[in-house]
Amino acid sequence: MNPDILTVVSVDVLLLRYDRPTGRVLLHLDRRALDPYAGRLALPGVAARTGERLASAADRACRKVEGTPRALGQLRTFDEPSRDPRGASLSIAMWAVLAPDEPASGAVPIAGVPPLPFDHDIIVATCRPMLAALLWRDVTFTRALTGDVFTSSDAVVLARELTGRDPHRANLNREVGAVPGLVADGTAPTAGGRPPKQWRWTDADA
Repeated sequence: MNPDILTVVSVDVLLLRYDRPTGRVLLHLDRRALDPYAGRLALPGVAARTGERLASAADRACRKVEGTPRALGQLRTFDEPSRDPRGASLSIAMWAVLAPDEPASGAVPIAGVPPLPFDHDIIVATCRPMLAALLWRDVTFTRALTGDVFTSSDAVVLARELTGRDPHRANLNREVGAVPGLVADGTAPTAGGRPPKQWRWTDADA
């Protein structure tokens, strides 16, 4: 076999979940069972099989942390030749989102990811702004992250978690209000203080 021919394509998944009680967007990591980097937390990933679609490979990767994604999509390809000590490979980074109330293993806040093996630190750092850009612009990604009903307070948290900075609230309200399929739905119940506006996807009760 010609050593200059690239033979391995991996699919590595940024598997997200919005944990409403803690106000965190969580990234689910897999503790590797095999070398290289056995015992280290890493993005869940698999080597793509011959003829396998990316969505199928990403779904297999998510099952490593017992997660069933509501939605998934492609981010970008990473091709640093030394990214894997076993030899040259490509990594296709995918996003996937779990339902807000679905448990899965290995969850850490996306704002506080520990050091990861391979080039996974670079993947997370590069893709986090891309995920932030999808919020409120990609309906599939946004709805998977918010769930069927959410509040303006949730919107602030989601924006802050993905961008790393506090959003301008008036601008954020306008941005959320312009998302196709979202409607204002009164205010959310609260134990005290001013109740936040509630948003609902128009077919949430269909």
